[in-house]
Amino acid sequence: LSVSAINLLLGIIIGAAEGYYGGTFDLIFERVKDIIYEVPTQVTMVLFQLYLAKKLGPIVALFFAFIFYGWIGVSSTVRAQFYRFKGQEYVLAARTLGASDRRLIFRHILPNCVPNLIVLFTLDIPGAIMWESSMSFLGVGDPNAASWGLMVSQGKQFAYMCPWLILAPGLAILITVMAFNFLGDGLRDAFDPKMKR
Repeated sequence: LSVSAINLLLGIIIGAAEGYYGGTFDLIFERVKDIIYEVPTQVTMVLFQLYLAKKLGPIVALFFAFIFYGWIGVSSTVRAQFYRFKGQEYVLAARTLGASDRRLIFRHILPNCVPNLIVLFTLDIPGAIMWESSMSFLGVGDPNAASWGLMVSQGKQFAYMCPWLILAPGLAILITVMAFNFLGDGLRDAFDPKMKR
């Protein structure tokens, strides 16, 4: 939840600035996002563990690794929404009446992004769960922490004698991820006016 909340906050700030101001700022951040996307995710997470785990702890290192990638999708969505709405008549009318940039961003454009942001937030949580489980399964992270991926990794050597050691954490991951996905789909349908029609 905390990783998704920070990703949401960073994505809103950067995406709103990109979409509203455009120009050089937008160009620079789009290139930064392209560079980050080209770096393999697992390699980045291992590097964060190697260099940050000793100083900050393995859980905090994974936390920063998730944030390193997580804000990009949110910022791209917010940027697209700002490009879509900043040229609308009501925004131009508010600017003509003397509304400041801050008021235009927070009162007139950003509220139109809220339904998409709620859905992105709920869908970002299962992504973080899956990444943490896969990293802990591979041995990246705190070996003493309680993690479903670590439980699956430790139980695989007893898979034939005690299959429930793998099935229990595996089902917990499956049920949690599916629950958040269904929640995201339900929120998308609830906030989409086309679905209501």
